[in-house]
Amino acid sequence: MDSQQIQHDIETVKSLVIQSFEDIWSDLDTQKIGVHHTLDFMLLENGVVWNNDSVAHYLIKEQERMEAQQYQRLNRFDFLKSEHHEHTIWVAYHNYGTWVKGQDTLGTAHWLESAIAIRDEGRWKLQQLHSTRVRK
Repeated sequence: MDSQQIQHDIETVKSLVIQSFEDIWSDLDTQKIGVHHTLDFMLLENGVVWNNDSVAHYLIKEQERMEAQQYQRLNRFDFLKSEHHEHTIWVAYHNYGTWVKGQDTLGTAHWLESAIAIRDEGRWKLQQLHSTRVRK
């Protein structure tokens, strides 16, 4: 595999991370879980293990709160490192979430995360996320 293809794949996975957070964690779209995650997806976050079903359950509950309180989540990423290993790509990044209602900032969060993506059905999908909350 040439360096141009490797770089293209890495950029594709970085975009996948960004788009998955927009679709799943900001838009709370349960239909996008299967688009962005493998069937055996696992999220390890602060000692808790999530799978696609637990993510979907969380999104449904969060959507009710979001609609009632009229807020939205904005995301920002700062990618630190990436590794390409033929059929697997690993990326590490800072993830910054901001919850806003109109012009008001309701809260912020900062996580240090890594993602593992694999080729699944001809496209890159997230197989695992590992997330640790960064305390201020």
